[in-house]
Amino acid sequence: MSWADRAAPIVAEVINRVGRKDMTALRKALAEAYPWGARANRPYKAWLSEIKRQLGHPLNAPKADVNNRQIDFLQNQ
Repeated sequence: MSWADRAAPIVAEVINRVGRKDMTALRKALAEAYPWGARANRPYKAWLSEIKRQLGHPLNAPKADVNNRQIDFLQNQ
């Protein structure tokens, strides 16, 4: 079992318990829930990448609203 596999249920439980409304409180709860002692090396990197994966990192978000069909209308004229 990888570090990310171990981190996934813990991160999911914290997100479900705290919610996504207050990101400051969520980040604090995630920091407090870190289970492996020192924040270094592979376990910590896996923890951070799992948080990014479950929260959706803004760099991976689409630049345009995929539900906005107005752009299609304007391009077809």
